[in-house]
Amino acid sequence: MTDKELQQKRLIAAVIDAGVAIAILVAFYVGGAVLTYAASRAAESLGYLSRVVNFAGALLALGYVLGRDVLGGDGRSLGKKTQEIRVVVAATGQPISFAESAKRNAIFAVGSSLGLLSATLRLIPCLGDAVACLLLPLMLLAGLLGLVAVVVEVYKITTDAAGIRLGDEFAGTRVVR
Repeated sequence: MTDKELQQKRLIAAVIDAGVAIAILVAFYVGGAVLTYAASRAAESLGYLSRVVNFAGALLALGYVLGRDVLGGDGRSLGKKTQEIRVVVAATGQPISFAESAKRNAIFAVGSSLGLLSATLRLIPCLGDAVACLLLPLMLLAGLLGLVAVVVEVYKITTDAAGIRLGDEFAGTRVVR
């Protein structure tokens, strides 16, 4: 039998954390778009600055996806903090490290990693844009794989007796109250 209350808290926390990651991306991409528009009206250097802003947003979003479970302290993401749950090392019960957080969330970082690669390539004028465009099909595939990963992980949380998802198995972690 599964712990329904803990499952609900985990799912709510996951939605909050996904919202934070999306908000980070949107904020930086809107900032980049504003700078691009300003560059079309002013100096060329502002156009390049928008690329730097987009790179910073992609880097921050990837960092959040991988390290979210340590940002709130004591093995808690922002979402987990609101739900009063935390991630611990299964063997010791101690809060997890960044490395363990990255392991348990790596399945969700494929799209963010490609987004960072694309933003990094776009820092190289002309050639970077061309290569980054070639990444678009891979980024779409990564987004699809990310959705599949979410479905699989939610299925694991809701059907496994202990609510252990693949990321927890890989990192040797557990979510507790």
